[in-house]
Amino acid sequence: MRWENIYVAGLGAYLPEQVQTADEAVALGLYDADERVGNGIHAVRVANDEEAAPVMAAAAARTAVARSGHDAQDFGLVVHACIGHQGQEFWTPAHYVQQETVGGRGSAVEIHPGSNGGLAGVELAASYLTARPAETAALITVADAFKTPYFDRWASDNQQVYGDGAGALVLSKRGGFLRLVSTASLTDATLEPIYRGVTGWTEAPFADGKPVDLRSRKRDYLLLHEDAYEATINQMTVNAGQVLQEALDEADMKLADAQHFVHANIAESIATYSFYMTLGVDRATTTYDWGQNIGHCGGADQLLGLNHLAEAGRLKAGDKIVTMGVGVGFTWTVAVLEVESAPSW
Repeated sequence: MRWENIYVAGLGAYLPEQVQTADEAVALGLYDADERVGNGIHAVRVANDEEAAPVMAAAAARTAVARSGHDAQDFGLVVHACIGHQGQEFWTPAHYVQQETVGGRGSAVEIHPGSNGGLAGVELAASYLTARPAETAALITVADAFKTPYFDRWASDNQQVYGDGAGALVLSKRGGFLRLVSTASLTDATLEPIYRGVTGWTEAPFADGKPVDLRSRKRDYLLLHEDAYEATINQMTVNAGQVLQEALDEADMKLADAQHFVHANIAESIATYSFYMTLGVDRATTTYDWGQNIGHCGGADQLLGLNHLAEAGRLKAGDKIVTMGVGVGFTWTVAVLEVESAPSW
């Protein structure tokens, strides 16, 4: 989809002050030393008891809204994306974020496209603004806090180390420092069982009192037949290439034309294979060196990366940014943005 008159007017981030390094986790017996080398994540941010995910989301959102120049009444939509527990059961965190930031009577919705939450939210919000001429702005937030005993950031998953944090983005039809040029999304639900596993259903979250075990679910799926692992990797590679090419075609550009590429803070081995080798992305154009000290913050990674580019002064007028997200399910979204002007903040 090629967009007209849709801009990023504000970005915000919230990262807890508490840091736990991979070396500390290894020393405490929380993390495997060999995985530490292969994954390449140096440190993660760790939320305290008062930093529930929606609280962090609201903090990031207040920054993004203040930077956007929009008044609270301009926001017709709030989208909140997340993966894990949001601080309370049987509750709607999107409305908490709305109440704590822009208020009003606009729509507030929660989405769960895994680690693709940020970019999926951007595409949904852009569609909403385009379809409703009277609406001016939309707020997208993503936040997670991966806390024990429900989730073990160092061991619940393989090739992922999870950090706590939140990102926020304001889309506007009034203008902004980034222009949303195009987006493309693709879903391949045949891969859905990878994270569901093959052992059946549970009656409630944390029903067995043990941390979420994504390793076993993936292992069980990949052992279903002899070539499952290779076939899955190939299928994912084709899907990623397809959605990337669609977004680039809609933007009338090539990947080499982009000055910046923002991807998730995943394992270094995966980033190297998926982005730097397969797609030919120059690592120097990414935010990954910074992200290795943050960890994988779920669907917030791309919003955090964009915010980092802006705050670090790496953006100049005319630059093009390609950002890619992928979430369990499986779903991919690619967004292409162009810098209108370097933000004053």
